[in-house]
Amino acid sequence: MKMRAPKQLNLLVIAAALALPVQAVRAELISTDEVASHSSIQKERDKVEAFLSRADAQQNLVALGVNPELAKQRVDALTDAEVVNLAGRIDSLPAGGALSNHELILIVLIAILVAILI
Repeated sequence: MKMRAPKQLNLLVIAAALALPVQAVRAELISTDEVASHSSIQKERDKVEAFLSRADAQQNLVALGVNPELAKQRVDALTDAEVVNLAGRIDSLPAGGALSNHELILIVLIAILVAILI
């Protein structure tokens, strides 16, 4: 003796299946170079974020009338190439706190201008 499921139950199962989120349509292998590149860019992004987290950088942003949180959001919106460029400028700064206020302000303004251009 066969048991038939009620029509409503069938419709409920179909509706539930259609409501599930669609998973990845395709999967690909990625190369080691792509993984290394992504890791490198993330390190550069972390470097820029650490620079903006410094107290002196935030004081200069506030002095210029820029909300530090807004500056961080704009840095998050930078492309990978822009982040690498900006991190390179941070690397070229003198070490040991020999950074003058003018140089710090210049770097922060460049970061803000790049973010605005996006």
